[in-house]
Amino acid sequence: MTTWQRVEISDEKVGQSEEDQQPGSDGLATSPELLHGEFHATANHLSEVQTQHQQVLVTAGMIPEEHIANVEPSLKLEWLVDELNGRINPDGLTIPLLGVEQSQVELFSRQINNSTIIKLKITENDGDTLERELTAPEGVTTENLTASLVNNRLKLRW
Repeated sequence: MTTWQRVEISDEKVGQSEEDQQPGSDGLATSPELLHGEFHATANHLSEVQTQHQQVLVTAGMIPEEHIANVEPSLKLEWLVDELNGRINPDGLTIPLLGVEQSQVELFSRQINNSTIIKLKITENDGDTLERELTAPEGVTTENLTASLVNNRLKLRW
């Protein structure tokens, strides 16, 4: 049976010289702000994860971060149009609705404060529905909003 052997502990820094130390790695003497900033500077994957998380929330129709819709309505619009394989034009947007008849598509709009909210509702033959709400760009009102379904493409113009 082997016995424990003592390992001497010295007060010298073993295996790491002063110039090998990373900036901000002074142990407990470093401020949390410096360590946090250093972590974010080296963690390039975080912005990608945050973007993908926001896209999943938009796709699911759930935006718990209400400030995204208020601060960046154009970002939410871009995500929804991308989700539906559409295209944003300078005067509106186009969304392909292949296999959908005009009777299955409903479009609603409402004015909330200075924003126009557009709701797209597609009802399939079996009764399942797809609903998406998007915020139109600034200056769009319910009066200057027009829609047409031509060649299975929904065209919204403002």
